[in-house]
Amino acid sequence: MLVRTGLPLVALLLGACTLVGCAHSLTTVHWPRSTLDRSGLPTGMPWNDTSDLPNRTEILAGQLVIHADFPLAGQHRLVRDLETLRLDVSQKLGLPISDELVHLYVFERPDSYDAFAAKHFPHFPVRRAFFVETDTTLSVFAPWQDRIAEDLRHETTHGYVHAVVPTVPLWLDEGIAEFFELPRGEQGLHRDHISHLSGRMLEGTCRIDLPRLESLESAGELSQDHYAESWAWVHWMLETTAPRRTLLQNYLADLRRDGKTAPLSARLTQLEGSPSACTASVRAHIEAVAALPQK
Repeated sequence: MLVRTGLPLVALLLGACTLVGCAHSLTTVHWPRSTLDRSGLPTGMPWNDTSDLPNRTEILAGQLVIHADFPLAGQHRLVRDLETLRLDVSQKLGLPISDELVHLYVFERPDSYDAFAAKHFPHFPVRRAFFVETDTTLSVFAPWQDRIAEDLRHETTHGYVHAVVPTVPLWLDEGIAEFFELPRGEQGLHRDHISHLSGRMLEGTCRIDLPRLESLESAGELSQDHYAESWAWVHWMLETTAPRRTLLQNYLADLRRDGKTAPLSARLTQLEGSPSACTASVRAHIEAVAALPQK
């Protein structure tokens, strides 16, 4: 979950969906500015009441400050993984490494996390993890459970990116987080998304359309198709050719300077020759990765 203050909208990038039958683990919701209090924060934000936040263990790991309400070793492999993720995100996306702290609040029990979320974010659907951005803080909240590594990689990626690029288009923000939520040995190859997109292709219902993704502003518009396609565009740019990767890196660099820079689709058209050429190439990429053998 992402909260941006000082913007026309407060964007909430919510973590994993726990609803039965939910095809995808993530969703995004936008709150209108009318929900802000006088300080510019959403009503009910926990910053003035930290009594129910994890505080038994505190670990400084690079840019991360990890708070847990249970003993957690500073050299735990997940801690090392999240610290390594910082360099991976920086190198892949061509972004500088920030020294802005990202706070991770990890609850030992899901019921403690659920109580915290219900108290401070009573209007949110139940989510497995979430990321919050304000003008002064970057924070992640999550319970320790079976998919904690995936959840923290996803939400921490939001933190690393937003520490240096505060304004990222909704589709790209999620596509990047989906890429990096996987273990680093997977090279961003998201099997769930590949399976979903391949199934759509067999049905003849797979729509690859970057301008459509760029037009999405509300979380209510996002579906499993959108998340899968967002991942596909990011994976195609980062893992196929150097010019495509450089184009994405340059786009993010321009977003750092001007959040209203021209959309990525226009730049890709110049590189690839036409929108249809872009679409055909991404479709071919999906088919190619779908044919790769499972590890």
